Amino acid sequence: MIGKGLSNREIAFALSIAEATVKIHVSAVIRMLGVRNRTEAALLAPTILKGKI
Repeated sequence: MIGKGLSNREIAFALSIAEATVKIHVSAVIRMLGVRNRTEAALLAPTILKGKI
């Protein structure tokens, strides 16, 4: 969903979870990918989804 450009609020709504929960998980994803921000994570998403990483 980050790769599709959804905001934390939009992701929270789609998954029926709290926005704060999304923020925690997005931060964890950013840290695990070793990127600086959600934009870099979004740019990396197509590569990850194709199984190249």
